Amino acid sequence: MRLRLPVFVFVVCQFVLLLWWAAYYPGAMSYDSISYVWHVTTDHWMANHSVPYDGLVWLSLQLTGDVALLTFLQTVFWAATLAYTADVLHELGVRARWAALAAVVSVALPALGQFPSFLWKDVPFTISALFIFAVTGRLVARRRAGEKASWTLIGLLALGLAGLVLFRNNGFLTVMVAAPILIVALSGIRWKVAATCVGVVGISVALTAGLYPALDIEGPQPSLTYATAYADVAVAYHERPEDFTKGDKALMQRVAPLSHWDTAGSSCYNADWLTNRPGFSKTKADPLSDQLLALWKKTIRRSPDLVAGARFCRGSVAWAIWPGPKSLDGRTAIAGGTTTPDRFTWSLPGGRMADSRYLPVLKTRPLAGPVRGGAEFARRLSRAPQFEWLLWRGAFWSYVGYAAIGLFAWRRRVPGAWALAAMIAGVQLAVLAANPAQLFRYVAAPMLVGLMAAPLLTVALGRARRAEVPSPAAEAPGPVAEVPSPAAEVPSPAAEVQEARNEDGQEGTGSRLPERSHR
Repeated sequence: MRLRLPVFVFVVCQFVLLLWWAAYYPGAMSYDSISYVWHVTTDHWMANHSVPYDGLVWLSLQLTGDVALLTFLQTVFWAATLAYTADVLHELGVRARWAALAAVVSVALPALGQFPSFLWKDVPFTISALFIFAVTGRLVARRRAGEKASWTLIGLLALGLAGLVLFRNNGFLTVMVAAPILIVALSGIRWKVAATCVGVVGISVALTAGLYPALDIEGPQPSLTYATAYADVAVAYHERPEDFTKGDKALMQRVAPLSHWDTAGSSCYNADWLTNRPGFSKTKADPLSDQLLALWKKTIRRSPDLVAGARFCRGSVAWAIWPGPKSLDGRTAIAGGTTTPDRFTWSLPGGRMADSRYLPVLKTRPLAGPVRGGAEFARRLSRAPQFEWLLWRGAFWSYVGYAAIGLFAWRRRVPGAWALAAMIAGVQLAVLAANPAQLFRYVAAPMLVGLMAAPLLTVALGRARRAEVPSPAAEAPGPVAEVPSPAAEVPSPAAEVQEARNEDGQEGTGSRLPERSHR
């Protein structure tokens, strides 16, 4: 049956994800998680995080008085998206066993298994990225089969792209990077894809510049929005203080001592060294944001190499396989998920959540002790420094994804298949453009997409293995057999896909792809 693979993947993945969810019930949390609850329970709605995700937090609290409903639904949508992706991979020619294995392995890994249970806007952002990868794969498969892209698939693509901009404030950067790849690769529907991408970016602009101010939703503080720009200045000052004029230094001293700028600039891996440590005054920096940005632009003109180096350094979590030095916060920053007694300082005496009636629910309450013990053991084991490059950083799996997609497109001659790399490139380049620190949550999307793209290698390399087997005619003695024509010797991509499906017991499912000639 056609639904056997996606149903199997969904059931198994949902079961594993429920174990992670039960271990960190009502959900794994971080400092940001508590801030969401503060936003929606004290009428301090702010756009420094995702306003739509804040709305989901509010809805969960209103319906149940807890956040468990939201985190549970996140696991359901995560498992459903994995099931849909596995089905798409199978349609592209991947055997069912390999598509299912990739999905199950992804939820078994502590990095990606625990992540869906987090009360974090980055969870639906990652789901959206994987969903776009899957919908793109279906568009490629339908084009390969000679079918036209349906408006349903275009609508699903729009839905995934909308998720990127709704659940991360800089999600429009990911869309703007991925859009050219999708538009160029998906010939035949380029105008539809272009219109979809432009419309989604327009939604982001309309919300930020129009709707949120109209609803009196406070915008993000400049010290948060431009933290990476200020960090660029700190790196340049640390490396070449002689380039800074008296006027530059006077401006910098108005928000922090020069010694603080110098110390913060000694690490290019983490912008928080400047803006989130004692010594830097955000209340003084915010009114001076225009002048500080002018100083940043001036720094770019005179030291473009240092600014570019700082950006590459902070974005290395998405590009460098090996982490940086621990002393400079170059290691991947990973949230444990367990709340502290003071709720990450939010409930300290005099704090903003000190008297909140929601404090009792904002703590880890595992549903089963043994499950929690096993989850914590697996998570701590995976955090061994020797495993970090493989289990917690996005770069390795991004490159695996590029290799799998590239070989699949080249060896199978699949038109537009390289559009599958759009989400990996989109997130990687967005992280390079604006990234505050070595945060795992920023690279969960390319890591997951790269892992799910890996089974395409079995399709790409399978053709080469069959070609290496000598034919019986070549081994038999006697007269030289007639050499068949290339057209008769090489099966079409569609026929190879059907052959892979038949080997998995999928005959008679109505999914046979018509043969097409190579151009």
